[in-house]
Amino acid sequence: MSADRGGTPPLMEKISQRTQADCVVCVLAMVMGRPYTYERVLQDSKKYPKTNAAGQTIAWWKDYLSDEGFEVEMRPLSDPKSFSDLASLPEDSRAMLVFEIPHMKIGHVVAIDQLGVIDPQDHPAEYRSVDDFCGIFRVKGWRLYSAHFWLVRRHNGSTAR
Repeated sequence: MSADRGGTPPLMEKISQRTQADCVVCVLAMVMGRPYTYERVLQDSKKYPKTNAAGQTIAWWKDYLSDEGFEVEMRPLSDPKSFSDLASLPEDSRAMLVFEIPHMKIGHVVAIDQLGVIDPQDHPAEYRSVDDFCGIFRVKGWRLYSAHFWLVRRHNGSTAR
């Protein structure tokens, strides 16, 4: 399938985690697209604090996306049980869903575009339908921090190519 047919945004590059704590780097590289590789995002991330003065984790990636010319918008999930909003993203956007994996006591994030969801925990990382992801989410007992997702698009309205 051609990624450029009919103005369709290119497929996201499927990137698997290299460590237990680099899901954000992987997902940023996927939603930002070329020229943002895993290596570039990892290097760029060193410029951003990851915790506040109280030692709490902060969403450094929002500043990074903005600094790199992307809009980031927190959007409500109209149906947090089915994630239906993720199956109908605006054509010129990608998204990130941040959630908790309770048994591991960690946060996690996945990348989403019009073709589906990519979880960087998977080796190899592959596209899954939103329905498949939703089923896995429920079976594994993962939990949303809030009933929202992050919509990401370039300031000029197009995703990276």
